[in-house]
Amino acid sequence: MSRTLRATSRALPSDRLPETLRPEPGHIRTIAHRGDSSSAPENTIAAFDAAVAAGCDLIEIDVRIASDGVPVIIHDGSALRTTGIDAEVALTSSDALGAADAGSWFDPGFAGARVPTFTEVAQWGAAHPDVGWLVEFKGSWTAAQMDGPVTTIRRHGLAGRTILQGFETETVAAARDVASDLPRSLLVFRPEHLNGLMERLQELGAAGCNPIGQLPMEMPGLAARLREAGYSVYPWTLDEPDEWGAAGVAGVDGVITNRPGAFRTWHSLRWNPPAAAMAS
Repeated sequence: MSRTLRATSRALPSDRLPETLRPEPGHIRTIAHRGDSSSAPENTIAAFDAAVAAGCDLIEIDVRIASDGVPVIIHDGSALRTTGIDAEVALTSSDALGAADAGSWFDPGFAGARVPTFTEVAQWGAAHPDVGWLVEFKGSWTAAQMDGPVTTIRRHGLAGRTILQGFETETVAAARDVASDLPRSLLVFRPEHLNGLMERLQELGAAGCNPIGQLPMEMPGLAARLREAGYSVYPWTLDEPDEWGAAGVAGVDGVITNRPGAFRTWHSLRWNPPAAAMAS
């Protein structure tokens, strides 16, 4: 939809997104899943550096609360897979997580990579002003718990390029209650989650809905219905050309992928062949 048409048409949920992150016809945004996690250990500064090098539009990260109340960037509920610490993140201090080796599991060349705190990532983000953020809050968060990360986002100037998201309705509601001006997306991964979905999105004041990648393909009209209702759609986690092609045909606005560099190359050839030919 053109800017002119937007100015004369009804307000859309995706209008809650920053101008630079709103849906653009013919363009599928590249969203690096946990950073460029095909090139560097996930959810580390090294993976974020690699995502920038790959030319991503946004970086998706996972936030959990350590035992000392500090938000840290790690996906699993257990720290074992990526740090070797056989304990739950919620029962481990941010200092212990930060001191662990979070890179050797991926490749010995990344030995010494650390689990960053949310503040450290926000500081890195402040130095990379062209990168957007898709911040996933793992599990159920209260408004009081959400207040700290939101304050950090504002303090480091990320508010105009950050989307908050979660699977739990109460988590997205907490984000709404603490920061109604920051755009929110709801994650869904099962067909039964689609029951009453539009009503939940409206109640949450969401800007988007981000389904597991198979859902738009298993339910061909899903992305179209969401887009018709005005929501942005970023499926996850799509890593192969056939998945990217199916998502593009379904009408998504962005793809969350572990392979942002490969996706950008595919996108330039599949969706912008004249531009790709001129650049070659």
